[in-house]
Amino acid sequence: MRIDSSNYESGNKGMAAVLLLYYHLTNSGGFTGDETVYIDPEVFDGYSFLEVEVTEGYEVDIDQTLLRQGAIIYLLCDLNDMVGEFEGNFQSQDLTRRIINAYKHCELTEIPEIDGLLRLFGVGEEEFDFEEYQVILHKIFKLYVVGVFSDLVKKIKP
Repeated sequence: MRIDSSNYESGNKGMAAVLLLYYHLTNSGGFTGDETVYIDPEVFDGYSFLEVEVTEGYEVDIDQTLLRQGAIIYLLCDLNDMVGEFEGNFQSQDLTRRIINAYKHCELTEIPEIDGLLRLFGVGEEEFDFEEYQVILHKIFKLYVVGVFSDLVKKIKP
């Protein structure tokens, strides 16, 4: 997706969706499940914003990095739901496979820590390291969700 004058509103709505998602994640203290229920999939589905490009001149109002990282966080919420709800067979779920496929096609590069997280999915559910998975998820939460709010606060002039 390319954000320009023809779909500027999509960029604004996408940013609003990401910030709403981040609010619910922060309010819950991390990835706990069902955070994406607050986001209208017609406005922001994650996949559409993975490789979003903001046209020059619009990057002052629309944050390309926020949208790309927010798309990955959105997908991690869904992935975490699959891991939690289908503990014995989460790897065979369509949504899990779709997210891992997006990773394999290099669409999740905006958050480098995703490499370590999704590498954990290279084994079956019996050998899956749930502890390490939670550690990496929490690190991503702190760096990219809490980090956004911290960076915004730092921009406030005294």
